[in-house]
Amino acid sequence: MIFLNDYSDQLPRSDLSRKRIRSTVIFVIAMMATAFIIAYLFNLGPETPPVNVLSEVGDFPRDHMWFNTSEPLSLYNQLSKHIVVIFFCKLSTLSDLEYISKLEEIQEEFSEEPLVVITAIQTDETSADTLQNIVDSWGIEFPVIIDNREIVSNRFNISSSPSLLVLDARARVAARFYVGWDKTDLRGIIDDLLMQLRAMRYPMNEFYHPDGGSYIPD
Repeated sequence: MIFLNDYSDQLPRSDLSRKRIRSTVIFVIAMMATAFIIAYLFNLGPETPPVNVLSEVGDFPRDHMWFNTSEPLSLYNQLSKHIVVIFFCKLSTLSDLEYISKLEEIQEEFSEEPLVVITAIQTDETSADTLQNIVDSWGIEFPVIIDNREIVSNRFNISSSPSLLVLDARARVAARFYVGWDKTDLRGIIDDLLMQLRAMRYPMNEFYHPDGGSYIPD
């Protein structure tokens, strides 16, 4: 019997075999390159924001004078589930008066919505009668808290005046503005926050409205 030796491993590869191997290598390289490109493009997208994007703030102190409200207000009591705009100022310039006028327009525009505007007056004055006259002469109708010891400013991390804070329905800072905030789309921000509040489907029995009184702590 004649046994045929296998010399196939010693034979040169045919052109067809080389083309197949070359095509396979090119295909694998192309697939790897495509995968790297796709991964790179995905990494170029916006980063996922952290869960706690909005920063929490402290509440109003209870031992400060209030005007246009007969009781001290709280973000977690009367103002719970409300959008709150806090304007910090010294009531010392015409710009402050213009800002207050713009805020009054916004308050009137959203009078049927859970929106409350509050003014925090940064002053050294401690006379309740003098402060009441200032509030009346400036024609301020929304709640006013007197920040005569900078306690309110510190609780809300305010370092300059005038400043404006917009808090969402969970008492978190949604926007923070300094000089020139009147040129921003404040109405649009409030609209967005109100839309988020409606999406939460909170039961809203009634909205807070200033009662025009005053609160002078002992």
